[in-house]
Amino acid sequence: MSEKAPSELKLENDITEARDRLATTIDELTVRAAPKNVVARQTEAAKKGFYDATHDDKGELRTDIFVAAGAAVAGVVLLVVLNSRRRERKWARQRARRSW
Repeated sequence: MSEKAPSELKLENDITEARDRLATTIDELTVRAAPKNVVARQTEAAKKGFYDATHDDKGELRTDIFVAAGAAVAGVVLLVVLNSRRRERKWARQRARRSW
């Protein structure tokens, strides 16, 4: 058998190293793309986003957001109640007209 030239050996080593790096990269991507891991990352991101939105830089709870959210909920409830009362009056007028 003939001896391989040093350039051939270097080329084979380079190819082997590249193949190993590619296999490692594919393994890492497979782990990252697993649905369980994607869900876990998204859950952690959502938790972090909620914490950042509800806490200040010192880690204390931001009450201003809860007051604003409470006011918004109260406003929506008020609009729903007023709208339902308006509809009830409208229906009562229509029933009164039909009964004549």
